[in-house]
Amino acid sequence: MESGLIARLVIVAASVVLAVWILIPTFAGEQVQAEIEAYAARDAEDEAPAEATPWYVRVLPNAKVNRGLDLQGGIDLTLEVQTQEAVLATVQRDITPLKQAAARQGVALADVRRERGRAALLVAPGPNVTLEQVRTLLSSSFRYYAYVHSEDVEGRTYFLFEMSEDEAARIRAQSVEQALETIRNRIDGTGVKEPNIARKGETGIDVQLPGESDIGTAVAAIGTTARLEFILVDEEADVQKLESGVKAAKAELSPEEFADDRRVSEWLQDKNYLTLQQHLFWEYEKDEDGKEVRIEDYQQSPLALKDVAILTGDDVNDAQVSTSGQDGSYYVQLEFKPRGAAIFADVTGANVNKRFAIVLDAHIRSAPVIRQRIDGVASISMGSSSLDDQFKQAANLALVLRSGALPAPVSVGESRLVKASLGETAIREGVAAALGGIFLVLLFSGVYYRRSGLVGNVVLAFNGLFVVALLAVVGATLTLPGICGIALTIGMAVDCNILVFERIREELREGKAIRQAIDVGFDRAWMAVFDSNLTTLIAGIVLYTYGTGPIRGFAVTLMLGIFTTLYSGVFVSRTLLELANRNRRSMSI
Repeated sequence: MESGLIARLVIVAASVVLAVWILIPTFAGEQVQAEIEAYAARDAEDEAPAEATPWYVRVLPNAKVNRGLDLQGGIDLTLEVQTQEAVLATVQRDITPLKQAAARQGVALADVRRERGRAALLVAPGPNVTLEQVRTLLSSSFRYYAYVHSEDVEGRTYFLFEMSEDEAARIRAQSVEQALETIRNRIDGTGVKEPNIARKGETGIDVQLPGESDIGTAVAAIGTTARLEFILVDEEADVQKLESGVKAAKAELSPEEFADDRRVSEWLQDKNYLTLQQHLFWEYEKDEDGKEVRIEDYQQSPLALKDVAILTGDDVNDAQVSTSGQDGSYYVQLEFKPRGAAIFADVTGANVNKRFAIVLDAHIRSAPVIRQRIDGVASISMGSSSLDDQFKQAANLALVLRSGALPAPVSVGESRLVKASLGETAIREGVAAALGGIFLVLLFSGVYYRRSGLVGNVVLAFNGLFVVALLAVVGATLTLPGICGIALTIGMAVDCNILVFERIREELREGKAIRQAIDVGFDRAWMAVFDSNLTTLIAGIVLYTYGTGPIRGFAVTLMLGIFTTLYSGVFVSRTLLELANRNRRSMSI
């Protein structure tokens, strides 16, 4: 046997052994995979391995074929981003920079506020300040606002500047992309393996969480807006007047309107129970059914807060779960960024014996009294729920604060729990269909091409082995369409064999020797095999680039199958075919 053939046989044998070695964790079971992952985590952190770590855990790769939602069950969520809220929030955030720009340019402004329910600013000029000066101010720093008209509010003249539609459209589109990235970061922080997160329509996001079963926890972790604000309590607000106003609002507004905190606050402003510089915020607690309800204790909730936040979640550098040494209750400890820490220290130092409210998603979490200047840290308590609930709430809150607030509120449009039994049915039926198709292909190849066909069938088995091994190496997720992609890969590999075998037949008819016919047949069929697989690869790239979910799963297995087909259909097939006919004077094909 010549040395070249021996070398190629060694390469083929090594590739088969390597593929089998890679796939051992996948077929060894969940316990072995968990041990491998634990060992890999300790190794990454330079920790000493556990004494009881089995030897095989040390040598097996940390690779596994992950199953998608349709194969192992899980949670399928459709989230809707309320993009208009992102536009209104941007207008609100522009107020402070506008005031600062006016101070730098020497333009006195009596008041700046957002027009209720509209992407527009109301700007009240100071003494001797003209409309032209205000327009120049906004055109230099906020060019996307255009003057609309002047109007009187509470006896004062305001200039109304509305945000352009182009800027509003840009913010809406950007808010969906930011929400997509934030949700991806949050899911990565939960440790869910191989989630699928994709944009759906203009404002929707589709989230698939394989292997998860608690929809409530998933929504709490990824759908919480986590808009954190630190706002001073307006200590000059009349508590009795506020209580009377809330009772009057409850009597006049519909139950739906009264359940909307913002609507109640706006009604109180309209009826002069609150000034336009005050906003009403409530504290909530969970009832026996787990539903959040308002706390109506007028010394604690609701409270009239000032309209400017001291700090927001953007000023938080880190958030971690901590526990009290006294009663074991859990809370979230916040560490501010340097700029936020300086502001927080200055504001708390100037407001000792006053209260500031920690507001999360427009709900008061706590409103402690400032006893002294606070440098750089703050904490958020989890209420009076059980310790287990406190820990879950604290862990979710710390996660969403670390990953950043969503740019706009997100609502759950649809939630679906895919049961494991459905996944098992999909696996069984998909595998049965794939095996049935592969069996027919192998039967045809063996009958039509006889000895060479049997060699080709062995090559097809190797090809399937290589595809699954590559799925494990790249960490791809196997879905039901992915199984179909593997079956299609086998079919394409057969096409490669047919091209080669037919070329060899032609060479044998011309009277060439077996070895020469094999060499010429593979050489002349190579370009046709390469061209056909290249065009399929281009189609796979397009499907992966523009497709989502199952389409991507199909594209991944299809593209991986292209490379394994070229390797097995040309290199492995040629090696085994030469080995099978090395001592033969005639060849049946």
